[in-house]
Amino acid sequence: MAVTARERTIRAVDGFMLVELLIVIVLIGLLAAIATPVAGKFIRRSEDLAACATIRQVLAVARLEAVRRTANVVVELSLSPDNRIRLRTFQDRANDATSPLPADEATAAGNCVQDIGTFGTSPTTDEPTLGDVSLSPRIHFWKQGTARDSVAEGVRFDQYLGNAALTNRIVFVPSGGISPPQGSNSGAVTNTDGRGIYFADWGGKNYFRVTVESDLSGKARVDKYVAGPGYVTSGWHWQ
Repeated sequence: MAVTARERTIRAVDGFMLVELLIVIVLIGLLAAIATPVAGKFIRRSEDLAACATIRQVLAVARLEAVRRTANVVVELSLSPDNRIRLRTFQDRANDATSPLPADEATAAGNCVQDIGTFGTSPTTDEPTLGDVSLSPRIHFWKQGTARDSVAEGVRFDQYLGNAALTNRIVFVPSGGISPPQGSNSGAVTNTDGRGIYFADWGGKNYFRVTVESDLSGKARVDKYVAGPGYVTSGWHWQ
């Protein structure tokens, strides 16, 4: 059967439309291929900055509470069951010489441990929880060059009062400073090591360390790992 001019026109139009559709699909694919890495980098950067801000805020509040309460305030770091970085803050009361605590409570004062239900049933003898914050599950304890989700490697604030079991905590004192951790892995910071909270994003693209600048000031600062120099305070490169 002969093909009419109208049918030929319709077929030609359909062919052109199919070619245009294929071109559009290819262009969308190219744009997606270009945009995906950029979007991933933007998302990682946003989550990294949010984690840095949250940790610094928790430490700043703990420092202020220690001053306000005239007592030690401890930030204890751990990994929650769903693999989130958890920061729990509690008061570790001091023995007030003007109003001394009972002997058993005085012995436990400033022990870097939260005592709850230890001294009878009265809630007034309990050391209160002041805060409990968990970070995004896409942020991990992760010191550059070590295993992901390792609390031992990711938290370098260990050993107080000569007790090696007192680990993974920062102890703020009433003067606004911190009680210096005594662990061999928790000394002064260098470009590769030292006391700090080490973490990274889910892809291991950007590594950070939140540390305390000095025992006296108790103020937190953020360092970022840069290949070559190590953990630095400036000259960051985002991945």
